[in-house]
Amino acid sequence: MKNINECLLKTKHKSTDCLYWYLLVLIPVIIAVSSILKSSIELLLIYLLVFILSQAVIFRFLCTHCPHYCNGSKRLKCMFLWNFPKLFKPRPGPWKLVDKIMILLATVLVCTFPIYWIWPDKLLFSLYIISGIIFIATLKKFECSRCIYFHCPNNNVSKEIRDEFNFN
Repeated sequence: MKNINECLLKTKHKSTDCLYWYLLVLIPVIIAVSSILKSSIELLLIYLLVFILSQAVIFRFLCTHCPHYCNGSKRLKCMFLWNFPKLFKPRPGPWKLVDKIMILLATVLVCTFPIYWIWPDKLLFSLYIISGIIFIATLKKFECSRCIYFHCPNNNVSKEIRDEFNFN
């Protein structure tokens, strides 16, 4: 029988978790892509390249610390990258300053790059910002509150549950 704290924590993800997060992030991505595409296909290709490179940076500097990444399997069973191969060496433990800087830069770049093209349409801009806020709020409420990566600065699992989980 599972410990009650293991039930409160998300020790494993399902493929449907990944699908849910993809659908949620699809809203701002569609807004960005459609807004940039109105300007030019070349700029859209640049944005897609920036998006992919930013995701690779996040994958390298954030994901390689996660217990779901460090579990020894060859493929991820992650809420964002289901069945994706592990391309980098696992690095368990807390983030270093360079990790934090790279994660922040990649996130800011991918989120702010399309704003120039979205801004003229105030409705789309509002939806872009609101969808980003909803994404972050949902992540904090449903993942960060149950995450087993206790070193993450966004983790908000209570100390009692952390201590009990680490004891077992």
